[in-house]
Amino acid sequence: MGGTIIKYIEYCNGYGVFANKNFKKNEIVFVFKGKIVDYRKVTHRGLQIEKKKWINPNKNNPGYYLNHSCNPNCGIKNSNKITAMKRIKKGEEITIDYSMMMELKNWDMECECQHKDCRKLIKSYKSIPNKLKNKYNGWVSDYLKK
Repeated sequence: MGGTIIKYIEYCNGYGVFANKNFKKNEIVFVFKGKIVDYRKVTHRGLQIEKKKWINPNKNNPGYYLNHSCNPNCGIKNSNKITAMKRIKKGEEITIDYSMMMELKNWDMECECQHKDCRKLIKSYKSIPNKLKNKYNGWVSDYLKK
């Protein structure tokens, strides 16, 4: 899905992934690809696909630069398809809620998304409130749906 669909822009303390075109709701934005690793070798960029298996994205995959938001515009379909949860305009940053990507006991991370509904602390999927799980219904990795 290459450079005509997304671009990486350096800003703040890192990079982000930005749309190079408009996306419709339910449209696949990119496929999260990389090396399959066990939980002992996963990086903070990993996407969980089984209890102890993760995808660590390659640097040439947009997943490597995908940032968190407490109000994301993308979710996950199947195990690794980053998909528009709503209409995304050209130039808009592609974001996901990291809680949609994993289930690890006692994992959390301070949030810096600065959205008005920011939770301040990102936690594993099973640790988020049921209201948020309902909002994300259909937008999380197949593994987390089990």
